[in-house]
Amino acid sequence: MAYRALYREWRPQNFSQMVGQKAIIETLRNQVITQRIAHAYLFCGSRGTGKTSTAKILAKAINCLNPENGDPCGKCDNCLRVDHEETLDIIEIDAASNNGVNEIRDLRDTVKYPPQFGKYKVYIIDEVHMLTASAFNALLKTLEEPPAHIVFILATTEPQKLPETILSRCQRFDFGRISVQEITGRLREAVEGSGAEATDGALMLIARTAEGGMRDALSILDMCLGYRDQVDEELVRSILGTSDNAFLFQFCDAFSENDARKIFLMIDQLIREGKDPAVFAKDVCRHIRALLIAKTSGEDLSAVMDITEEEAKEFIRQSEQFTLSRLMMILDLYLALETEMRYVSTPRLALENISLKCCLRMEQADDQALRDRIFELEKQMNGLLKRIENGEIIASSTSTSAAPADETKKKDQKETIPAAPEQKKPKTNNAVSGAWKEMMDRFKRNDPAIWSMLTQGSLISCENGKFVWQPNQPEGSMFLIPLSKAEKKQKICDCLSEITGMTCEFTATEAGQTASGGQSSEKEYLNQLYDMFGADKVIIQE
Repeated sequence: MAYRALYREWRPQNFSQMVGQKAIIETLRNQVITQRIAHAYLFCGSRGTGKTSTAKILAKAINCLNPENGDPCGKCDNCLRVDHEETLDIIEIDAASNNGVNEIRDLRDTVKYPPQFGKYKVYIIDEVHMLTASAFNALLKTLEEPPAHIVFILATTEPQKLPETILSRCQRFDFGRISVQEITGRLREAVEGSGAEATDGALMLIARTAEGGMRDALSILDMCLGYRDQVDEELVRSILGTSDNAFLFQFCDAFSENDARKIFLMIDQLIREGKDPAVFAKDVCRHIRALLIAKTSGEDLSAVMDITEEEAKEFIRQSEQFTLSRLMMILDLYLALETEMRYVSTPRLALENISLKCCLRMEQADDQALRDRIFELEKQMNGLLKRIENGEIIASSTSTSAAPADETKKKDQKETIPAAPEQKKPKTNNAVSGAWKEMMDRFKRNDPAIWSMLTQGSLISCENGKFVWQPNQPEGSMFLIPLSKAEKKQKICDCLSEITGMTCEFTATEAGQTASGGQSSEKEYLNQLYDMFGADKVIIQE
């Protein structure tokens, strides 16, 4: 007997053998039991989710002489004729190759003939979205009011391409992707039925790769069994050309460490092992998606990704090394890479280029790089604050001082260190400029109005917490009055006090004056404006 592919060998023969699609199966089963058979059905869904199999079972069930709870019995003459493909009551049409108006006109002429053996004559039109507009128009009337003995079952992966006039004449059923657990269970049955062996990890890997398609999963298993009867994860990865999780974790660790050398070495290893760069790009996308889920909802990761608790903890650990925005940026780049690789002549160069962009993001002069730098600085500041709270900084400074002569002297030093008035000491120029720069960064994020006004001048003096700002150009003088208002001065003073840890004052002074030279009055400032632009009202008309 000729060998049959696993997806054909394990095609369901009744509703009870179907995997997934529980609501759809129960609805169709009840229609068979109650004899409420519609004249037209539309089965929608991605590939390998059971559309054609369900259509064949339904066609077989409505013509079965002795249906059992809605399932075809498989023993009557009509069922046996269907199994042996000896009946003309069930006609399968491939719309991809019979998509013209002439084929539909021939179908319209044949529907008037009654079934040969069963109660219904069933037309299964697969990939119905491939029909031309003229063919759809020719089908409309027949689909709306067919003879009583005719049932149409349309199957498609792209229902959005069907005209609304066709959709409104059919009972529509949407087939969802099959879960990993359900696919794994059917694969286990296929392995045992073939007399082979397979590890749970290998079957889980095949089920994930199939992305909800049973036919794809059985085809991958068929390839693995063609190699040997003992299927493990290593064999599956070798057949698929994918990378293992350890390699992907190391690859993403190189991103977090900004290690370009490691990235190039790992891509070189990948190519030497004969892996497809396009497949690896898809693997990286899956891995980054898992990190995004771990970053946003780590407690649900194992359930969403169908992974073990240990793997979930590893994803959560690695996700803490990235910001959410950076993970999204990496995912965007690799998704674009999948499309780009279809057209480039050297996929390796494209992979290296994108990987280098993801790795050296600290060198980029874009908003993402700035956000990442801020994130790194915040982490360092948080760590420093914790050390100060725990007393580690004070302890280390004490240890560097001269060794005391006795234990009493040590105790006196430890007691006097917390009371040392270090915060009251004047800030050095570097510390002052750092405090001013940090204040500008905060206002840039939280109050762009104040930030934009302050950028028109510069800090000219700071003594004992008194910060003096002066405009750089005469045009910047227009911001003296707004910056001198109590509300804005208070915001600036509060921000500087929070950063420096001491009471601060802020003064905006006229250009050309010294720090102690005072501030121009509002009247003087207005007089300057009048001298420049004039005091008379000017009406501009087009």
